[in-house]
Amino acid sequence: MKMKWAMEIIQGCRGMKPEDDDDNNFEVSGPKHMSNPDWANEEDWRCIAACLVKATSVMEKNEALAPPWWESFGFSRNKKLKIDSTSTVTYGAIFEMTGPSRCAPKYVVALRGTIRSCPQLMKDLMQDILVLFNNLEGSDRFNRTRSDVDHLTSNLGSGSVWLAGHSLGASMALGIGRDLMLDKGRNVPTILFNPPHVSPARLINKLLSEEHKTLLYTLSSKVKFGLAKILPPYDDRTKEEFQKLAPWVPELYVNPDDKICRGHIEYFVQWELVHARHPRSAETAARVSYRDMFFFFFSNKSQPHLLPSARLWTSSTTKEEAHKLRQWWKPGTDLALTNKLYAYPLD
Repeated sequence: MKMKWAMEIIQGCRGMKPEDDDDNNFEVSGPKHMSNPDWANEEDWRCIAACLVKATSVMEKNEALAPPWWESFGFSRNKKLKIDSTSTVTYGAIFEMTGPSRCAPKYVVALRGTIRSCPQLMKDLMQDILVLFNNLEGSDRFNRTRSDVDHLTSNLGSGSVWLAGHSLGASMALGIGRDLMLDKGRNVPTILFNPPHVSPARLINKLLSEEHKTLLYTLSSKVKFGLAKILPPYDDRTKEEFQKLAPWVPELYVNPDDKICRGHIEYFVQWELVHARHPRSAETAARVSYRDMFFFFFSNKSQPHLLPSARLWTSSTTKEEAHKLRQWWKPGTDLALTNKLYAYPLD
């Protein structure tokens, strides 16, 4: 399943047509409905966050077209995030708000997804593989970005710094937000567009009806419940981690037709359905993964990746747009956008 998921990413990279300059031109492709942005309004901060993330990919494709993607919302580029110390290629940027704006963050750390036309494409693909095996936290790119966010939040407080990312960048933002919440109790607002979720959800959706799918997840929750009781140290560790993470509620923007992030929808929806009938096993299953248990059993180390809480925003666009960042700076009415808060523990 993992190898198939990886091949789909690589094949998509090869088959994707290059974007033309209109796609990167803010005047042509940017949002048209935001004359006076209101940071207290979800639609506005979603669109701005998506534009800032877009800026980080435009920086690589056509630097001359990049500034309007942040300057239009009162930001300056504080720092480029380079893939290594010897390269000019970037994977993100830190944007700083230049003037007073109610409810706006002082800094936004924006992280792009994989760029198929990037001269360092293989380095992006190596990061994708680390996501696949839940080992992104071990990369130099991740650690340097985490250090930057740690520095900013230690000086300004977590609410003044936002994390935002798309696809690969969303995985990195999610990991950094989770780490800072676990290690230092810093609740950093985190906005994730199409965050990858490695799971068999796509295959299960193809093979099973909704009723049989819920039966499968119910059986799996009971198996996880039993295995967790066999490994008390692992059970205790995941319980403690979920309790620490619960107040952190990242904003997850997903599309049901996006096979890369579809697993997030199934995770939360099935968790709630199973919890309605089997609350004890569902509570345990939500924080337990077979992959994580495997690593813990052989190394006494866990690689946590599951979320106890999140606000799940779901859009309905064409399948061609399902994994595209540009859908997220459209008005909510164009997306038929719905949302639901999942908070641990479920009531």
